[in-house]
Amino acid sequence: MDVGPAPAEIKAPSSRKRRRIEDVKPVRVPSKASTRSKAADTPAPATRVGKRLRHTVSTGRALAAQPATRVFALWRQDGHYYAGTVHSLQTGTKYLIKFDDETEDHVDVAMLRQCELRVGDGVILCHGNLRGTVVGISQMQSGSVSVEVDDGSDTISSDYAISDLRIASRAIQSHWKDRTLTADSIVTIIRPKSLRTTPSPSGMSLMSTTSLKQKKPFARTGFVVTLTVRTKHPEKMKDSVMLAIKHNGGTVIDDWSSIFPMEGTHSQSNKRWIASQENFKFKPTKPEFEGLERVFLLADDYNQKPKFLVALALGIPCLSNEWIRDDYQDKQTSQDWQPALLPAGFSESLSARVSQLVDLDWGNCKEHLTDIMSNTVASKLFSGKTVLCLGSDLVPLPSRGGRKGGPDATQDPSRVVPWIMICMGASRVEAATEVKFASKDLPAYDYVVVKEATDFPENLQDDVTLVHVPWVKDCLISGRLLALPSR
Repeated sequence: MDVGPAPAEIKAPSSRKRRRIEDVKPVRVPSKASTRSKAADTPAPATRVGKRLRHTVSTGRALAAQPATRVFALWRQDGHYYAGTVHSLQTGTKYLIKFDDETEDHVDVAMLRQCELRVGDGVILCHGNLRGTVVGISQMQSGSVSVEVDDGSDTISSDYAISDLRIASRAIQSHWKDRTLTADSIVTIIRPKSLRTTPSPSGMSLMSTTSLKQKKPFARTGFVVTLTVRTKHPEKMKDSVMLAIKHNGGTVIDDWSSIFPMEGTHSQSNKRWIASQENFKFKPTKPEFEGLERVFLLADDYNQKPKFLVALALGIPCLSNEWIRDDYQDKQTSQDWQPALLPAGFSESLSARVSQLVDLDWGNCKEHLTDIMSNTVASKLFSGKTVLCLGSDLVPLPSRGGRKGGPDATQDPSRVVPWIMICMGASRVEAATEVKFASKDLPAYDYVVVKEATDFPENLQDDVTLVHVPWVKDCLISGRLLALPSR
């Protein structure tokens, strides 16, 4: 548990979760209590989460010998892929896609994938927003697949209509590269009747997704907690947060090194340390962390503690702990974490509090965690750069008694700076106690980092880019490379 200096007495306005806004015709959305066999009577604005079981096989409706191409297409308003049918070619490489919930959009061929689910594919149920894994595809031609869902208490395998599933963009990027389409492989057929008049397949053979509620909303979710000294009763707050996490099926992670072992190579009698991007990966150190699919940081306010800065650098959402504490105290939980986002911090260079740069769909697929260094949303300010951290306080300590030198394995947070540089995209980071222990001449590094401005070495060549830790932190908080500090 971190306890550090409190930031200025400033409260951030609550952010709001992005909502889909569109000008397409309304879709009838079933209530949470309704089942698949009961149609809703009241029109409501179309939303992707309100998808209903609709036409899933196009062969019977085609006007030509070949059926219209079935696809998973990107819905840009929420960044997920949904099942639909290619209607017609529009301009260039864009096609009009008729989604199964009666909405439509123009989608480029690069954002289309074959409507071909495979065993092991990660999916999200449109009703309930539960994540699952495809475990059976024998009925796919009939429009359904078997999906295994963990509701926090039990693992349930049931059949779901393909139209009731969505795919995370990150999962598409990682595992659907061999399911792309070309113009030659797409068949476009205009249907004679509206999808609204198309009879739905019987839902009696399928389990209603609305009947499955997540008993433990934070199942397979890990939380790292950090507090500032601003808290009047830190132990009481700690207990409240821990209780809320466990009550809702979540897992408490002591520090980031428990799931991202921060290992490097020591040499020169531990006076030199080297690490690269390949050294930073999801590698749980305890059995209870192996099943995690997403992680968050909880804090009472923004701060510059190691846990908070590492999360910022990786693009892991840093949330107010009131989100989970209030939900627990009110005997309810909310899946919407976006309103609980804390500011990234106060940027001294910009003289402003800055918002976090995070993927608003964070955690909708396990690839966000297992392939975290490929997060394209996080500001990788030092992407591809080589960095030398110069000073005895900046060299990570070697392992002691099996404990890795992680963010909180030492009382001096400065030793985490090399890892923060890795998280910010640096391809190779070296730390040395003195210049003579560096493996290269100083001009060979893109950046040379010292602890404070007063630590700048004298008589350095002009071609050495010299910065200090406060500058690195301010760049991270600001989400941009700032003007170099003067020597």
